[in-house]
Amino acid sequence: MVKLYYESNDIGLGINKMQAYLNMFQDRGLIQTRNLQDGVFGPRTQQATKEWQQYKGLPITGTIDTSTWASIVDELRELKIISNIPATVDSYYFSQGNQSLGVYQMQMYLNEIAAKNPCLRPIPVDGLYGPRTTMAVQQFQYLYDLTIDGVIGAQTFDAIVNTRNMQ
Repeated sequence: MVKLYYESNDIGLGINKMQAYLNMFQDRGLIQTRNLQDGVFGPRTQQATKEWQQYKGLPITGTIDTSTWASIVDELRELKIISNIPATVDSYYFSQGNQSLGVYQMQMYLNEIAAKNPCLRPIPVDGLYGPRTTMAVQQFQYLYDLTIDGVIGAQTFDAIVNTRNMQ
């Protein structure tokens, strides 16, 4: 079973990015709690997440699930914020065999991009980084002049998020 949420004590690039996004909202007065941006889902991140969920009228769980993540990224899009927020862990990436909320979200974004770009084909959105996801990432990397390795590293992650947000 793929874990499609981030919760207390989780660690990683996705959490670091969500912390940075939540801090942007705190800077704008939408929530009150500021995160450390350390890539660790601790008490501050949980509190900021709850405040965000309350602000957006979502169930207040304190976890970053698919609806919370989507609301955060949609808000960035509405504010016309294009983000290239640095990751705290340089070696972190998504590749074939991974399964997570981050993979699920990247699959969703790749499909949104594919809907507007006939050179890309839609893929299953299941949180599992299989051969079809690898091929879609390689096609994306080719079209956007990135290193073609089928891996979602920091540059490909940012390119996918920013391309999706600019549509």
